[in-house]
Amino acid sequence: MSLAIKQYMNRQIIKLAWPVIFEGVVIVAVNVLITAMVGRLGAVPLAAVGLAVMMQFSAAMIFAAAGTGAAAIVARETGACHWQEVRKITGQAILLGSGLGIALAVLGLVMAKPILDLTAADPEINRLATVLVKISFGFTPFFLLMSIGNAILRGMGRTRIAFYITIFSNTLALIIAYTLVFGYAGMPALGPYGAAWGLGVSQLAGGLAALAVLRRRETVGLALRDILTVDKAVIQRIVAISVPAALEQLAMQGGRMVFMFMLAGVGAVQFAAHQIAVQIESMSFMPGFGFSIAAMTLVGQYLGKGMPHRAEQFAWLTNKIAFWSMAVMGVIIFVFARPLAALFIDDPAVIYWGSLCVMVAVLEQPTIALCFVLGGALRGAGDTRWPMYVTTLGVWLIRLPLVYVFIIVWGYDITAAWYITAGDFLIRSAILWRRFGSRKWMK
Repeated sequence: MSLAIKQYMNRQIIKLAWPVIFEGVVIVAVNVLITAMVGRLGAVPLAAVGLAVMMQFSAAMIFAAAGTGAAAIVARETGACHWQEVRKITGQAILLGSGLGIALAVLGLVMAKPILDLTAADPEINRLATVLVKISFGFTPFFLLMSIGNAILRGMGRTRIAFYITIFSNTLALIIAYTLVFGYAGMPALGPYGAAWGLGVSQLAGGLAALAVLRRRETVGLALRDILTVDKAVIQRIVAISVPAALEQLAMQGGRMVFMFMLAGVGAVQFAAHQIAVQIESMSFMPGFGFSIAAMTLVGQYLGKGMPHRAEQFAWLTNKIAFWSMAVMGVIIFVFARPLAALFIDDPAVIYWGSLCVMVAVLEQPTIALCFVLGGALRGAGDTRWPMYVTTLGVWLIRLPLVYVFIIVWGYDITAAWYITAGDFLIRSAILWRRFGSRKWMK
């Protein structure tokens, strides 16, 4: 590969990745600020809000896999310049996501208390989280609309537009949450409930904004008939790729919920510390997430152009950039672990345990980068099965059994769960490396 070609490829990768990276930074920054707001109310509200947000996000991401399947197809059809197919795929993905979102909202409202009763969390945390979950799930259809719409825009290579939608939605979340948590501008002080309403209203606004953007001729030119007319062949095409992605999310998000339920038994202090550490570590995910989207888009588009060799080159080059980016981010959060934890809460015990968890998290940064990028490249090729296999293996056969033994049976502290997670990602990255290197995804 000549230097000129490599420089061109680097520019293409960065062009696609930077809006996604900064989009993630905005999301994380808003989540951090909202978590910090709630943290001022104490460990119980902090743990309850974290539990409620995790439940809504985990459940919604399973069905948001319709966007993953649609984005993979859209990337390939964009590469082939088949714009009518892009419009059909977009319309049916929106229809599918809307239906699933309504069903999930109803399910969440009905099942919030029974599910939370299964956790080992303090009764006080469960009582508060039950109400917060019901508020959050009511906005799930709009969360899915925004998630699927942004995924399609990224598949087209329009990552900058998705970035603008995210900025709008999250800025609104921050303003509303700040107003309602503490009671400013004549509004009542709703405490943790204000955070839930702020996030929910922002999802509603973001979903409507995504739909409005997709209707513009400069993007997809989506018409109402494209959404309201059921095309079974197109839906089957989306489902064929989305089902493995949905099962991957089911394994990952379901595992995350079980993981959180297990950890809830360590007590309010360590559980709140874990929530803070997750927020801090998520800052380091941003390069990996951005480059995974770049890999997915470029692999899909260049396969659509009939250039599989270039798709492979893009994936490996993106992988290298992401690896070193996340390694550097890991070092940064390690150095500033304690000051970062102190931003969320002034409880010395929570800060102590939170900073310890963050320091352990540095071990998994490079391997998470490999999982993100190589998994994204395989999804861009339509090979959504192997990321599903690897995620299921890592979460359900490695992480959860070991967490159960070390935390529940043997009574280790919260840091044991973070060491186990680092080992999980190491094994996953090795398997994905081997799968992508086999080139079977080219078929």
